[in-house]
Amino acid sequence: MNELIETVERNVGLYSAALERSKKYYDYPFTSNSDHYYKLILLQIKLDCWEQMLNLLRRFKNVRCEKLERRSDFFVKSIEIEARGVPGFVTQQTLRNMIEYMKKLEWKIEELQGIWMSMDEIK
Repeated sequence: MNELIETVERNVGLYSAALERSKKYYDYPFTSNSDHYYKLILLQIKLDCWEQMLNLLRRFKNVRCEKLERRSDFFVKSIEIEARGVPGFVTQQTLRNMIEYMKKLEWKIEELQGIWMSMDEIK
């Protein structure tokens, strides 16, 4: 995940530098060269897309990539306590916490499978 974020950051830097370089192409603020403005608009659109992708990746990393602790004992105790109150009943909050925890575990498992894939599996 960090490698992907670094690659996107590098692309954002490249497009940002290209845009600034193109802006300084003319020393005067007004020009009748519409091709130059069109190129500036395209560079700005590409930069905006890469920045949005970078923000999405960072937000996704902040949500999913965190250190995980063992929570099975906590879930077992909470289910036992809730089942004692009303047999066969588990609160929605406990279910949401369990699902979110499972998503984080699945993310870690997928991350490890990506590390251990051989070159034949990639092709």
